[in-house]
Amino acid sequence: MTSVTVRIPATTANLGPGFDALGMAMGLYNEVELALADETTVEISGEGEGTLPRDSRHLILSSAQQLAEEAGKSVAGWRLSQVNRIPLARGMGSSSAAIVGGLVAANELLASGLSREALLDLAARIEGHPDNVAPAIYGGLTVCCANESLCCLPLPAPCLRVILAVPDFEVSTEAARKVMPREISHSDGVFNAMHVAMVVASLASGRYDLLGCGMHDKLHQPYRAHLVPGFEQVIEAALEAGAYAACLSGSGPTMAAFADESEEAIAAAMCQAFLEAGVQCQTLVVPVDAEGAKVL
Repeated sequence: MTSVTVRIPATTANLGPGFDALGMAMGLYNEVELALADETTVEISGEGEGTLPRDSRHLILSSAQQLAEEAGKSVAGWRLSQVNRIPLARGMGSSSAAIVGGLVAANELLASGLSREALLDLAARIEGHPDNVAPAIYGGLTVCCANESLCCLPLPAPCLRVILAVPDFEVSTEAARKVMPREISHSDGVFNAMHVAMVVASLASGRYDLLGCGMHDKLHQPYRAHLVPGFEQVIEAALEAGAYAACLSGSGPTMAAFADESEEAIAAAMCQAFLEAGVQCQTLVVPVDAEGAKVL
């Protein structure tokens, strides 16, 4: 096999109260073409074209190399060509797409035969948490938990569209995690347990009318809201325009709303709320992806 091309979806994690546990794949894709070579070369088009590294520090390449080492394979170099459509550092899973793209492409290219479960375990170790890498691998809605080992349950893709308001500034995952407290109260823990259960039940059963009831959160969004000017106003605008629910996408600053009609009106309302808060943004309306990472 001379080269492998993989398509990897964007993801939105947490879905309100499901911090580090819930994720959903979206129909916006990066493409990775990977081949073995005598020395490493990198071509990038689209998002990050002028900023991402073009050597072994590239996350796709370091992930591919880690898979090769896990599989006991020796690789002299890689030839990487990628097309990026997922905005960087916006809470839409760009780093997870890179990790998963590198792992899936290398697994196929080297005929390593790792299962999706093994790929998820390796991806979560690289990323540090599973909420974005799981839906990037499986597609649809994923629920993850970790005990001695990582458990992941993929659920069917909800029949919804995701409306994304993407601000013109970045928030790194590291920065967004630093603002969170080390401890929360018992009552806040109970609150989030109740609400994440409702989010999963609503999405799994198709009772989307209950999604807004479950989307409230006391674990991470209240502490991150100040990083996103207009946070509350954008959520309120989305709901008033007809969304079932709205929340921070991953660690932000992108805001995500969920609906099955009036998507363009919701997008316009979210964008206007950001503008009134002094923030420029672009909007995207995408389906929920049902396939996850796919070798083309």
